[in-house]
Amino acid sequence: MAKGATSSCCLSPQQKIQSPVRKDQKTGSWQRRYAIRAGCEAAVSETVHAHGLRHCRYRGLAKTHVQHVLEDGSGN
Repeated sequence: MAKGATSSCCLSPQQKIQSPVRKDQKTGSWQRRYAIRAGCEAAVSETVHAHGLRHCRYRGLAKTHVQHVLEDGSGN
């Protein structure tokens, strides 16, 4: 071992959680479920970056709602 390096014979609590989760992530069923989420995340990201979803041009709930509906429609 290199100078100053440490070794542990026991798994940390985080490693105990991560190992089965990472193993599960390699299965086809998990990847299919994650693909749905990735598609939703991509749609939200496009709306935020291309149409400025996080910044509203108007004041008032009704006008803000109209802007969000129009932005959402432009993304479809």
